[in-house]
Amino acid sequence: MVKPVIVISSCIEHDRCRYDGSFIASKYVKKLKEYLEFITVCPEMAIGLPSPRESIRLVKRDNVGHIQLLGSKSGTDFTDKMNDFSETYLRKLDPQKIDGFILKSKSPSCGIGQVKLYKDILKAPLITGRHTGFFGGKVKEIFPTFPIEHEMRLTNDEIREHFLITVFTRARYKEVKSMKDLVKFHSDNKYLFMVYNQSSLNRLGNIVANHEKYPLLEVKEKYFDEMLKTLNRMPNRKRNINTLTHIYGYFKKDLRIKEKAFFTDSIAKYEAGLIPISAVLSVLRSWVIRFENEYLLSQTLFEPYPVELSEFPD
Repeated sequence: MVKPVIVISSCIEHDRCRYDGSFIASKYVKKLKEYLEFITVCPEMAIGLPSPRESIRLVKRDNVGHIQLLGSKSGTDFTDKMNDFSETYLRKLDPQKIDGFILKSKSPSCGIGQVKLYKDILKAPLITGRHTGFFGGKVKEIFPTFPIEHEMRLTNDEIREHFLITVFTRARYKEVKSMKDLVKFHSDNKYLFMVYNQSSLNRLGNIVANHEKYPLLEVKEKYFDEMLKTLNRMPNRKRNINTLTHIYGYFKKDLRIKEKAFFTDSIAKYEAGLIPISAVLSVLRSWVIRFENEYLLSQTLFEPYPVELSEFPD
């Protein structure tokens, strides 16, 4: 497996840089260190704030027409400093060398939703609604097609799986250096892309066919852009079942009646939410090995990221 490069908030399992001098313990992020390459950043310390420090907050005062980043007690305005740092830092990142972001949830700097917005400093009331931190908002603006998550959402099985699939697929694509590599990449990811979008899979196939004889660089860019659109939303059960049934068709004629019944029952249980998709994939993979189907053996759908990352620690 290749190692995706992820920009992560330093306070998540790396540095004691939070306002109270602590850091966020995350067993899963700690586990990810073996499989991902992390680039750490703490926007608040980057603009000169110490740790520990006065906490900062998003504030929208009635007499000010925009959201500010203020010291929660002193009212010191860090808005311009944070905007300048965020713009400068993120513009310097090479989008060809990073694969995604994991940002601190609810942070007035790094948060990408669910950040509290106050009417003023001190004991001012909250303003309802979801809000985004200054650095997190700039990440979404500059890297709109990149997978961006916060550490709390990674506790959700489906969200975590989608994030891992996306960053590892992007990282594998970096290894495509020739048309031969691209053809192999597309072939190996056929059923992975199918669970996301059948129409996108067809468009990707047309790009690889390259009937217009575009140069390699242009073909790669077209393919990458379409691949990002393909991976932009999570698969649903209907598309998953369609893909699982499609793979099942390779073996249907060679299976015993009880095996067919077992697969049908497994699909029904998956559709009802009683078992995860990995359980059905394990059954299919056993048949791939048993019948020595080399084409299916190479499919990333069966292991789109290291299997060790499938288990979320308590």
